[in-house]
Amino acid sequence: MKKILELTGVQTLSKSQQQNIKGAQSRFITCCGFNRNKCRVSWSGSNSCEPGYCLPTGYCILY
Repeated sequence: MKKILELTGVQTLSKSQQQNIKGAQSRFITCCGFNRNKCRVSWSGSNSCEPGYCLPTGYCILY
């Protein structure tokens, strides 16, 4: 976490700022085949496999 906070442009948000963030959920991020360390991201007819964690449900969390 410390390394992330040291990156240029990264800032710590106050609680009120955090409450204003709108989250997103997508059904287009799924596991990339049998690879449990990759997530398939789909948009506009294109696909790519990005680093992530594959959940037992078939959905994926991007790193």
